[in-house]
Amino acid sequence: MFTKKSTAILLKATALSATVSVLTACGIAPPTAEIAYAEAALQSARNADLEGNAGVQIERAANKLQRAKAELKDGENAKALRLANETIADANLAQAKAQAGIAQSSEKDMKKSLEMLEEQLK
Repeated sequence: MFTKKSTAILLKATALSATVSVLTACGIAPPTAEIAYAEAALQSARNADLEGNAGVQIERAANKLQRAKAELKDGENAKALRLANETIADANLAQAKAQAGIAQSSEKDMKKSLEMLEEQLK
């Protein structure tokens, strides 16, 4: 279940990836800002995943971030930028999945409470 917010985030990540493709044709500067943003997005996803609903996506994002840093060290700026953007997209997906899991858990709790109240009213 995607919300308007998570859909908007995914659209932004897609637009950013398209920009990366255009810039790859040209020489690009080291993507230090993108890597910093990817780190922040990953940390935000980790903070949102209190119930462990997005472990796979978080792990995938962490691996891509590590590879992006390695590519940056090696001077492979285009690869580092691509991996940083993929990290951001994976982290955003993880955060959306974590939020969806929390919403489902809340829905279950509300249904249980409603059932208990209905039983008490009988």
